[in-house]
Amino acid sequence: MPHHKPVGEDVSRLGLLLAIVIGAALRFWNLTLASQHTDEAFTFALSALPVPALLHNVIVHDFHPPLFYLFTHYLMAWFPKPQWDYRYITSLFGCLTIVATWGAARRMFGPLAAAIAALCVALTPALVQHDRMYRMYAVTVALCTLSWWLLLEIERKTGRRRIVIATMYAIVAVALPLIDYFGILMLAAQALYALTRRRELSPVLLGIGLAAIAFVPWIGALREQLPLAGVTLSRPALDIGLANSVAGAFAAGTPSQWFGWPGGALAALLAVTVLAVAGAWLGRRSALPFWLSVLAIQIAGSVLIGKNLAYFPRYLLVDIPPICIAVGLVLATLAASRFRFVAAALGAALLAFFGFTVSNVVFEPYYQFPDWYAVNALILAHEEPADAIVLDAGYESLVVRNYTAFRGHTTLTFMNPGDFGSILSWIARHPSRRIWYIEHQNFYWDAQRRIASSLAMTRRALVSKQWQHRLAVDGVSVTLFDKAPDLPMTRVR
Repeated sequence: MPHHKPVGEDVSRLGLLLAIVIGAALRFWNLTLASQHTDEAFTFALSALPVPALLHNVIVHDFHPPLFYLFTHYLMAWFPKPQWDYRYITSLFGCLTIVATWGAARRMFGPLAAAIAALCVALTPALVQHDRMYRMYAVTVALCTLSWWLLLEIERKTGRRRIVIATMYAIVAVALPLIDYFGILMLAAQALYALTRRRELSPVLLGIGLAAIAFVPWIGALREQLPLAGVTLSRPALDIGLANSVAGAFAAGTPSQWFGWPGGALAALLAVTVLAVAGAWLGRRSALPFWLSVLAIQIAGSVLIGKNLAYFPRYLLVDIPPICIAVGLVLATLAASRFRFVAAALGAALLAFFGFTVSNVVFEPYYQFPDWYAVNALILAHEEPADAIVLDAGYESLVVRNYTAFRGHTTLTFMNPGDFGSILSWIARHPSRRIWYIEHQNFYWDAQRRIASSLAMTRRALVSKQWQHRLAVDGVSVTLFDKAPDLPMTRVR
């Protein structure tokens, strides 16, 4: 009834305020204290190059568009700060994602769905974790979500306000494909929706056309990146790899035991599928099915073309806001029916789930990215001046190269089997040097642990430490190998 509407709007605004306060607290708490992630270190190292060298290295050594690196380049030049301080920028984009999710959900499904969706985005552990990292992920998710909100506002507004919003949409649309290629998929879904409402959304089609024109100069670079972009250890398929990726994106921070029961590994994938289908059905007259279709396109595209578009959790971050809106729609629909107690119970369970898992991601090292400060402290406590260091992933050196325990030591790195020969040769030529072997994501670089095995065959381990994490990609182990023993002298007759 009409007198219920103001109450609903008040609840929605209160939900948005609560979501912003909680989301900001989770994203900004002790933000600068963690060691750099290798992706962060790579971002700063590449962005520090002169612009021509930057663009060349983006094409040769990376698989992203250049705009985020260019933005970082000028940010570092014009506003020099300690690198970890730049995380405040991406965390702010994380807060923008909360607001944009609320705005899009409110425009489509009303105040209650909007409040629930905003709270879900604020508490989703994977978003919190990546918003706390200086990388393009938080920016991409925020701008994708904002673009949908602006699209929905264009559909409703008229006059000067519509022109202003359409201009904002065009700016975001042009930026998206030049920040992250997943922006292309998002704009494609928006174009399909706009084509069903050409009269109301002609400014959206114009904005997407401008984005396509702006992307033309980068097409040649994209063609050079494509052969190695999205390469995986095995061809993507509808298998456990997909289930693990979905769990990593939508159920980060969950203890491994939760999925240890038969079929448990598929639980997150099944839950997300049910929510996506339910949201698409209940919101079938809205833009939500088109928004949700991006996830299906990523999965189908991975399987059909053999490129990884969905098999890393970070690739699915852009799909979290529409799933959260689907959650809000389902719960709001239940709350408006005779199943409102079911809605309340499900909402409370979801709140408890997110509260537990996000606290793990923010406060428990086991669920976080590697702590390179701890590695530095271990080496510092046992180092000798002549020690050498072997890193099994070259990007690690970008993080630790200026740490106190690494300065002044010979550091060898490798990232493919072609590097093995030179490293094994160096080790053989320096039997009197102790060697620190640091292993991180060896299944990418040295799955058979060839270098570590070679060291263990001829040298005694003096120090050994492992930091296990919830995800194997975040685990780190350090071993200090002693000098090679002198070979016994053979008497010559």
